[in-house]
Amino acid sequence: MTLGLIFMGIGLVWLPFRKWIARLQYIAASQMLGRKVDFSESKPHHEAGTTTDEERIRGFEMLGVFFCSVLIVGGLLIVVLSLIFRPPWAGA
Repeated sequence: MTLGLIFMGIGLVWLPFRKWIARLQYIAASQMLGRKVDFSESKPHHEAGTTTDEERIRGFEMLGVFFCSVLIVGGLLIVVLSLIFRPPWAGA
């Protein structure tokens, strides 16, 4: 049950920071592949790079949303199944 709560906590903490994390993931992936990154993090969202860059960042963001949802739903499933098969009120 604790594992499920941890999964849900990680998913809920990751969710508000997904845009920032996606931007950092894009920068790291671009540097690893040897691509030139045309923008810095200090620029506002609407001034950052080309539309291709923004589309790629949006792809990383959607992947992050997918993983957040998997963590939250998986954690909820673990908690519910733990309560069904080993209820705390039934003893050890």
